[in-house]
Amino acid sequence: MEKNFLSLLNNLLYSYSTLLFIRSKSTGFVLLLITCLNLNLAVTGILSWAIAIFFAHLISIKKEDKIHIIYTYNALIVGFSIGFLFKITFLSILLTIGTSILTVLISYTLFSLLSKTIRLPVLNSPFFIVSTIIYLASTRYSSLFVDSFYLHENLDIIQIPIFIQGLLRSLGILIFMPYDISGILILIALLLFSRISFFLTISSYYLGVTILALLKGSFVNAYLDFSAFNFILIGIALGGVFLIPSIKSYLIAFTGVFVSVFFMDAISVVWSAFGIPVFTLPFNIVVLLFVFVLINIGYPNINNSIKDSPEESLSNFLNFTKRFNYSIPTPWLPFLGQWSVYQSFSGQWTHQGIWQYAYDFVIKDENGLTYQNNGLKLEDYYCFGKPIFAPISGTIVDASDMLKDNPIGEIDKKNNWGNYIIIYSSFGYYVEISHLQFKSLKVNIGDYVVAGAIIANCGNSGYSPEPHVHIQIQYHPQLGSETFLFYFNHCLNEKRQLVINKLLEKDMIVQPITFSKKAAKIFTFILDDNFQYKLFINEKNFSDIILTVKMSIEGSYYLTILNTEDRLYFGIENNTFIFYSFEGRKDSLLKYLFAALPKFPLASDIDLSWEEILPDNLIKHLNGFQFFYKSFNHNAYTVIGNYKLTNENEICGTISCSNHTIYTKVILNDFKGFELIEIFQLNQTISLRRINNSEK
Repeated sequence: MEKNFLSLLNNLLYSYSTLLFIRSKSTGFVLLLITCLNLNLAVTGILSWAIAIFFAHLISIKKEDKIHIIYTYNALIVGFSIGFLFKITFLSILLTIGTSILTVLISYTLFSLLSKTIRLPVLNSPFFIVSTIIYLASTRYSSLFVDSFYLHENLDIIQIPIFIQGLLRSLGILIFMPYDISGILILIALLLFSRISFFLTISSYYLGVTILALLKGSFVNAYLDFSAFNFILIGIALGGVFLIPSIKSYLIAFTGVFVSVFFMDAISVVWSAFGIPVFTLPFNIVVLLFVFVLINIGYPNINNSIKDSPEESLSNFLNFTKRFNYSIPTPWLPFLGQWSVYQSFSGQWTHQGIWQYAYDFVIKDENGLTYQNNGLKLEDYYCFGKPIFAPISGTIVDASDMLKDNPIGEIDKKNNWGNYIIIYSSFGYYVEISHLQFKSLKVNIGDYVVAGAIIANCGNSGYSPEPHVHIQIQYHPQLGSETFLFYFNHCLNEKRQLVINKLLEKDMIVQPITFSKKAAKIFTFILDDNFQYKLFINEKNFSDIILTVKMSIEGSYYLTILNTEDRLYFGIENNTFIFYSFEGRKDSLLKYLFAALPKFPLASDIDLSWEEILPDNLIKHLNGFQFFYKSFNHNAYTVIGNYKLTNENEICGTISCSNHTIYTKVILNDFKGFELIEIFQLNQTISLRRINNSEK
């Protein structure tokens, strides 16, 4: 019973805070207190919210469904609109019940039409539709309508200048409390919880009313126009919620505010004929138009994972875009052993124009030569006849090996690409490998190959002065199509450093990493795996903890500490174990594990090293003003960790922060998981030491 009550209370507070596009119980509590200044308003709002939950449960809408928060907060503001118009009577309660049910039905319908089909948010369209119905119907409900019943002059501050009052009352009207005190409290809540939302509120409002005043010829009239709250909603929605906060997103938000001015006035002309306000119609239409267009043109900063605040959405976006560049292809190297870059991107010979994004590789000896003896025979060249491996998993869409290899000193100008193979990846791109050896293909057109499978041999066919392998990425299946940028995955340089999301330079010596079946087994966690540890701080034993593997309702696996809500999401991609993201307490021990090993290539190459960008707030907790600055400069306050596989089971790391250095060490268990997790920072050592079965 207590758990259900707390769950409902949290839902109510989150429904309140969602009115400002944030998810915060403390902010929701502030808004709840503000509405309690008008008990009639608060009662009808909460009653409408409760009826919506009851009806949704009655028709079996699960609370885990994404529609849940949509109908709860829409019902809440529908209740506010009723409380703003009518006294609490038996008839007004009946009206609240009916409109709450209608809100759920409209919310679910719009969710199915917008979110499920064309990926558009519902926003508070249900509130607008239902409230318009209420206001139109109220002209016939004279026994319910109350004129001037809810004047609260004591909530206004006469001494405040009108240009500030306009902002405060526009904020207050978001919860049907258009008063100075209400606006001040809401503004403070925004400032404390989200500096980005606070900035967008101020700037969007004054931009909108300035344009409105210039058009109407009166700043006073602009400040007194309560419809200006639409400017605030548009600014926050576009600048901080549906788009990732950035300079460009702010400009788009301000553009939305600009065009909404004309839209708002046009709607007012029509709606005033019925004696009703425009409500949030300008906001809904402008935001939906912008989001629809931006999604369909592929705007890169669309927020596909909306978090509790713009700051958290920004942090989550940067975590994934900087650590996982899914937009750029990352094939594996198509060979084994050490090869040298013979020609890189925009190379001086043939990698020009639409074919600039391509690499040529050869094998060199310690003297920098690509051949032995006098280099007059094909067999003298170290790479000739060497096996070529599939750099991706995919389908062979085209291939040919019927051209003979050129003798040294001759080239085939007619068949530029020589013998070749083109593989289609399910990620939507093609890999072309050219200059293959005569009759060396090991696959046929239509075959599906797994990355790492032998597909042919290195040759000297086509426009090739000496044996080498050519590789490029293209988005069309035709031979010699336009090339596009790509990086190599699991590529080691001469210093045994992973080259991650970087271009290879001419004469650079590279090789693929050596994958380890043992490492893959160690990191293969299954549901309900449990690992018990002793926590030591400066060698003093504090407590025992149990790490366990769980799965979210979306199907993602995560580690959690028993009896906590902390979650450390993980997975294996392209033979790399990855900690994706963390959710939970600021002082959770899982954050130390994340920092100690954010990513591990499942390799056995001793002295293998790599660099990793760590998520915001994992090591250094950024405050609201720092996140606000980061929205203008996404590279600000970046924390980078450097990691090294020092022996078969030990990974050591160094994390450089602004004012100190953190040292990490992870020792892998021989069978599964982590034997030791250790962090040393600011003269404090935190260790998690695995308890063996004999010690339990």
